[in-house]
Amino acid sequence: MSIERDLKLAQAESRIEQAERNIRQVEALLPQLTAQGYSTSAIEGHLDLMAEALFHLKEQRRLIRAAYH
Repeated sequence: MSIERDLKLAQAESRIEQAERNIRQVEALLPQLTAQGYSTSAIEGHLDLMAEALFHLKEQRRLIRAAYH
């Protein structure tokens, strides 16, 4: 069971890291996109959705840990 748990946790961690990178990238681009005329509120809405998905990924990781303890 330890190997299975470790694999699932590694996958969850990888997804979390990718989601965090994606959020940072969009946040870094926000000033440029705004300067080019993109709607700030629309971009922030997308960031909110990304943050919500990140929350769910972290919850999934927590559930994996709880299931194997």
